[in-house]
Amino acid sequence: MKTLICCAFLILLLSCRKNESDIVAPEHDTVLAEYPDWYTLKAPVDSDIEGVWGDRDKTILISTGYAVYRSTDKGNHWQEVLAQQSIGISGFVQNQDTLFTMTGLSNQSAGETYQQFMGHANKYSLDEGVTWQPYIKRNPILANTPTYGTVDKRLRINPVIASTGTKYTINRVFLAGPTATIGQFETPGVITTTGRRIDLPQLHQLQSLYLDGQERLYIAGTDAVCGRGHSGEGFSFCNSKQGRGVVYISKNPLP
Repeated sequence: MKTLICCAFLILLLSCRKNESDIVAPEHDTVLAEYPDWYTLKAPVDSDIEGVWGDRDKTILISTGYAVYRSTDKGNHWQEVLAQQSIGISGFVQNQDTLFTMTGLSNQSAGETYQQFMGHANKYSLDEGVTWQPYIKRNPILANTPTYGTVDKRLRINPVIASTGTKYTINRVFLAGPTATIGQFETPGVITTTGRRIDLPQLHQLQSLYLDGQERLYIAGTDAVCGRGHSGEGFSFCNSKQGRGVVYISKNPLP
């Protein structure tokens, strides 16, 4: 009888420790795993993806706001490598062989242009995100807020600039019309320096951009949006309640 009770307790314990990567996706997920020009990966929890780092073919890290997940199989399985923090994580910055979590997010404008970039390193890892330690701020690039025009490119999440000079910016389409610069807006994709518009297969609330070593573009955000929340329509996500995050990854460098 004692053995039976122990076995039952062990089963209960294991069920409570269910791996986050085992969360079952919706039966009819509207976000496909692959499109003609894009791969996608999805968060293992019902939370949007704030930042992304790495290489789809090797190691990927995502921030779901207050936690960090790591995958080495193209997002098919995830391991929580940094548990829920008391402060939000906007993304990651690599400096030589060290990886940092960044907890600050700034917006700067100069005329009609703007940029978003990360600041304030909080944790660091020397093993590509497997383990993390508190960061004692010594590097001014990672700790201070730079002035406009002096931001290190590794800190930028919108826009990001390829080695060719092409700039990719999250496209904000204001509902009040093409000349509006304030108010409600949607983010259907990105625009380039030349004004080329690249829309994603579905509408998402986009959060950040990243270029990997092959200069493939990563676009991080929420689940697809089905109820757009205007003209009397209620707002809703297509496959989740809280906006389970999605990252689009271009199959090749974008022109």
